[in-house]
Amino acid sequence: MARMARAGTDEAPDSRIISTMTGTFELVVTTGGDFEFRLLSRTGKVLAVSGKYKDKNAAVAGIRDAQECAAMALINDRTTPPSLTMTPSAGKRQTQQGPSRWFG
Repeated sequence: MARMARAGTDEAPDSRIISTMTGTFELVVTTGGDFEFRLLSRTGKVLAVSGKYKDKNAAVAGIRDAQECAAMALINDRTTPPSLTMTPSAGKRQTQQGPSRWFG
């Protein structure tokens, strides 16, 4: 099992573990004594960082929630500005309302 690293340090995760998996949750202790976790890619790149948890059990429960939610998560694209359309009768531009339809 990988050892816990201190947040904000340059300690590298155990590469033997990461290279054999598709992804890894790394549980760390912050300098303030709280717990947080990071989702690492197979190459060790940080993909996501959690919020802070007061105890280890809560952080582990957060990891379980993240695993469950990520497996079925939808993508909500909020990077695309609303599209502009012309109304045929008035010739005025209107902003399309609602979420992006890019991802269906």
